[in-house]
Amino acid sequence: MGTQDITITQPGGRRPRFVFGRLFIWYVLGILLTTLILTCILELIGVYLVTLSVQSTTIFAHNRPLQALVILLLVTLPFIVLGAAILFFANLLKRNIRQPVDELMQAVEKIRQQDLNFSINYRGRNELGDLCAAFNQLRHELQLSLEREWGKQEEMRTMMAVLSHDLRTPVTIIQGHVESLARIEAGEKRNERLNRYLPVLEANSQRMTRLLNDMLLVVSLEHTSFVLQPEPVWLEEELKRKAHMDTLQATAHEITFVSMYHHLATQRKQVSIDLHRIEQMLDNLFENALRYTPAHGNISLICTHKTDALSFVLRDTGCCIAPEDLPHVF
Repeated sequence: MGTQDITITQPGGRRPRFVFGRLFIWYVLGILLTTLILTCILELIGVYLVTLSVQSTTIFAHNRPLQALVILLLVTLPFIVLGAAILFFANLLKRNIRQPVDELMQAVEKIRQQDLNFSINYRGRNELGDLCAAFNQLRHELQLSLEREWGKQEEMRTMMAVLSHDLRTPVTIIQGHVESLARIEAGEKRNERLNRYLPVLEANSQRMTRLLNDMLLVVSLEHTSFVLQPEPVWLEEELKRKAHMDTLQATAHEITFVSMYHHLATQRKQVSIDLHRIEQMLDNLFENALRYTPAHGNISLICTHKTDALSFVLRDTGCCIAPEDLPHVF
């Protein structure tokens, strides 16, 4: 598999942010200021109440437990207020942090389960908000990267299946020729048939080698695309050679095969094509026609060579392709 680069950019461009360190300082200052204000107010209230009690009654002066209780309250009251303020601001800070942290933990768990169909909804204007936005972008880039890899794997599987299917054609031809030779007794007829079959066997063994090399190429490379390699060939001669092999296959199925070549160009010359790919295409069409044409049917291949184009038409007397399958043929 190839490596994929994932780039994370600053989400949302430049925007004002509350730095969490600064926010924490403001929380501490808020706690201290709140404690100071409340303590001063409560101290003033306490002093006022004590003064009022001393002036209004002599019970407080002679009631030492009450004095001790009032003094204890006045001494501990600032700490009580401080503790309450700390709890209040701590709860406020917890509420601001809990949502993004919970969403990030859930996102990590989903990634661990190979589930990328999620999104973090926190949009705070702080570091956690930026972290959540960057995490969302990372998830999106990771999903695109995985989809590309999955697409390559699927393409590779499809290509291997196509090459394996193409490999059946030369194997079938070689097997048919060998079986035909095995049925003929030794003699002049067998020698004549052998001399005629040897070029066919050699050509198909070379085709098998090329197909196997293609399969090795698919396995070894990151991409599965094949590069066309055109070379000048005498198309009419190559079609005659191929027609001979296809005729043998069709005869084995009791089917008549006819190959025709129409030259409409201004002059006869070699054409620059990737013969190997052309043969793969024609083999697939011919095998499908052979599979769906009944015995005593007909298959014809017509090649028209124009000045700037080649056309191939393959017809058979088999069953037609279902209308719903036609859009998926090519």
